Amino acid sequence: MPAWNLKVPRVEAYISHLRDTFTRMRPIRRLALYAVIAGALAALLVTCDRYRFEARNRTVEITMDQQDLSDFAQAYGYNLDELMREMRRAGLTSVAVYEEQGQRVNETQHALALTGQQIIDNARLSALGDPLLSSMVRLRRIDAASMYLLVYDAPTLRRYVSVLRTQLEPSTVSVVRARLPAIVQVRTQLDFFNGLGLGIPQDIADQVRRDGLLVDPRVQNNERMGPDRIAATFDQMLQGGRVSTVIFWGPSNAVLGYPFNLDASADNFRAHKTLMFGDVESYAEDQIQKGSITLARKIVNQTVRVQAISKVELDKLDLDVVIARYLLGVRERNIRVIYLRPFPHVVQRTLPDGTTVTESAEATNLDMLRRLRDGLEQNGFHTGHAYGFENFGHGTSIRSDLELDLLYFIVAVGVAGAFVLLLDLYGAAQSWMPWTFFAVTTVCFWVLVPFQRDYIVRQLWALGGALTFALLSGTTITSYFADPRWRPQRALALDLRDGCMCLLRAAGVAVLGGLSVAGLLSQATFMIEVQQFIGIKLLLVAPPLVLLALYTFSPLFGAAQRPKDVADSALRVWQFVAVLLAAGAAVLLLMRSGNQPDVGVSGFETHLRGFLTTLVGARPRFKEFLLGFPALVILPSLSPAQRRTWGWFIIVVAGIALADVLDTFSHIHTPLLITFVRVFNGLVFGVILALIVWAIGAGVRALQRKREHGPAA
Repeated sequence: MPAWNLKVPRVEAYISHLRDTFTRMRPIRRLALYAVIAGALAALLVTCDRYRFEARNRTVEITMDQQDLSDFAQAYGYNLDELMREMRRAGLTSVAVYEEQGQRVNETQHALALTGQQIIDNARLSALGDPLLSSMVRLRRIDAASMYLLVYDAPTLRRYVSVLRTQLEPSTVSVVRARLPAIVQVRTQLDFFNGLGLGIPQDIADQVRRDGLLVDPRVQNNERMGPDRIAATFDQMLQGGRVSTVIFWGPSNAVLGYPFNLDASADNFRAHKTLMFGDVESYAEDQIQKGSITLARKIVNQTVRVQAISKVELDKLDLDVVIARYLLGVRERNIRVIYLRPFPHVVQRTLPDGTTVTESAEATNLDMLRRLRDGLEQNGFHTGHAYGFENFGHGTSIRSDLELDLLYFIVAVGVAGAFVLLLDLYGAAQSWMPWTFFAVTTVCFWVLVPFQRDYIVRQLWALGGALTFALLSGTTITSYFADPRWRPQRALALDLRDGCMCLLRAAGVAVLGGLSVAGLLSQATFMIEVQQFIGIKLLLVAPPLVLLALYTFSPLFGAAQRPKDVADSALRVWQFVAVLLAAGAAVLLLMRSGNQPDVGVSGFETHLRGFLTTLVGARPRFKEFLLGFPALVILPSLSPAQRRTWGWFIIVVAGIALADVLDTFSHIHTPLLITFVRVFNGLVFGVILALIVWAIGAGVRALQRKREHGPAA
């Protein structure tokens, strides 16, 4: 009880101090702070909803490429049925079954495809075994420019006739003989026929289902097909049921219905609620499937992200790297379909007695599946039919459309308030600004809401908010330059306390900005990355440069300089070298940013990233814990002279790190929990590195004193 009585006055005094501080503020700053607080609360509500949606979606599908699996089984002499059943027990959930192409007809036992000219040439060499074909050659009824299919079973005949009349004009497909072996004439050229999709082979799909697996149809686009033919294509690939995710493919690298009938494809997906569209992850522009972004936006809650490794790349990777890459994609990029191909190499396994044994190709692939399944379970996921993220709003969200739009709007107003606050801190705010900025936000947002284009405003305000809060977080350290509270020979504990407070203040403001960015962009379209935060490169480069300019010219940092004085001052060699290094670092930072950077990651960095991910779950960013965060921790312990010497460096690296925190939150396809853990790990690693630097500095100073004064008597 006495302890409680002691604490209450302290709390009351702190609250009273805050009240007095708000009372003494200029009205413009107080209004801006109220807007920021309201925006932060609205952002928190939106991100809580997003966290619920992320927690609900924990099912991951592991699918295997059917053609590669069939070739793998044939190459090693495995029974395909037994292999698929073993793989299902090891963790496989589905098999990606391709639409049969015309060029593969002769590889099956169901039909034979010949051109009319080939039939005529064969008749010249020897008598044809089929009497009808022989008669047609004799009567010159064989069209040399047509294709002829000899079909040996009724299901294949029905599929060929139906699909060919869907892919081509019905009048160009005629059944010459319906009795088996049937003869079908197709008036088309050989090269065009070879590229045609002939539907999902039902015998293969049924075999997959018998082995307890789901079917992931892989069909290709034909831009000549209209809505009716697209519907027929869906009906054909859905025959037999137990269909999970449609993953489009083909020479044109386009989704079904592109470019004129994407609405028809979307309507067919909506008609089958459990059918998912697999959007294959790709960051190179020339590899993104045409029409995939548009289709995904139309059926957001039926879109799942698919991660695949090409056969060429797979051949160069270790099994551990393959497994780690897939698990990382699921955990950090909302991948919900892992697309596998048989691992092409065998591996060695260490037995309990220390000896090693080389596993068979089958055992290696079963081990890959088990490790993937176990890794998913360890991260809180489970295998099964993949489902898309629940879309925010439109009748499916926890909140109504109006409630959600209102929360987005309040967050946007909070961003405008943050910009007013930034201007006021540097003495540039005018009394007309708050109401003008709030009015512009209101008009821009609510004009676009009826057209469902408010995401444009949210993207722009998210970029503006990220830049604003990056500068605000950098502004929190101005007091260490304007009024340096420093005493020589201070205890390490005091330096550490002040350093941690410096870091936490700056990072806390950056996290608040990150919440604003997440509050504006938390929506399923951003979570599956069919819409993205804009201005990544600007966010990484602008804040450190602007902070450096403010450090040089603003009185808020203590010693403001005039641009003329800076221009007239002599340039020292070390300053010139520092500018060159800074410019080179900025260029490298830009080239390394993005999902497909111009400068790749070195092998050492790749292994270091993997080690950190394994160690702490979510790898902290190097720019944060190697540069900016340690500099912020060390800043309060520096003498005034040291701060003047190294201030520009601290400002730049701190600006880079704090902007990187905002960048971390802008990756909406990364789950919120991972984002917070990554920032927290960066803070911990940054403090640890600062302690190491302190220890090294203390050791160097001790050696210097020992040399100057000699050994103690």
